[in-house]
Amino acid sequence: MVVRAFLCVLLATLMHVALILTGWFDRVTTELGYDMYAERVDSVPFLPFPMPMNTLINFGYAYAGLAWLPTFSKGSDLWGESFCWYSIFYSMMQLARIVYQTQRTAVLDQWITTTIFCHVTLWIISLPSCDGILIRSLRSLNQRAILIVSFLSYFLSLCSEIGFDIALVVHMLAAVRVGYEAHLSSGNDFSGDVFRKAFLCCLGFVVLKVADLPLREYWTPNCFSGHFLSKICDVGQIYYVAEFVHVLTGKKSETLKSE
Repeated sequence: MVVRAFLCVLLATLMHVALILTGWFDRVTTELGYDMYAERVDSVPFLPFPMPMNTLINFGYAYAGLAWLPTFSKGSDLWGESFCWYSIFYSMMQLARIVYQTQRTAVLDQWITTTIFCHVTLWIISLPSCDGILIRSLRSLNQRAILIVSFLSYFLSLCSEIGFDIALVVHMLAAVRVGYEAHLSSGNDFSGDVFRKAFLCCLGFVVLKVADLPLREYWTPNCFSGHFLSKICDVGQIYYVAEFVHVLTGKKSETLKSE
């Protein structure tokens, strides 16, 4: 099952890469150049790579994926394993974007971001114990159709400078909504606590990323920029989403209940 999940994520990623390499998305609006970030290129002089803190934090995605992969592997959860592999792959994509600052690595980062949020939504609605208005509505649709619509939503970035932002907001709201409905229908105090952590991380990711440059005027340690802190929230978001679904499936160990 782990190999199957790995191959599914690999093939999906390669499909994105192949389309990006055609050059169709070279005119998409992205944030390029180190001047788009508050952290200085040489913020940590003894680390010989650009924007060290924003570079190193990308390994956190790999950590989150590797931390949960054995758990979902034992449960033969294909959605969970795929989510973990996406997190691991995303670590490399984010790293490439920060280090190389190219249009195509930026586009890949954006596109896979919406894919991961769609994956979370489909993962949650696949849980038979979960119920809710949006969950029932999405269950009535074909999963492949939802994936295709999600995939095509990135083409909005070709139509408008805020096309990607629109697609991302819709994906995020859908994931948050189905998560909330899942908690209400089949959760408990523990799932509520984890859901709040995931939601706060999601909110922190958005707010701190947007506030990266404005914060530079008031934030003294340049290495700990708003963008860097937003990535910490993003890693936490991935970790807590995995924990949230794990709690909902009822496979969380008794030790959690005693904490």
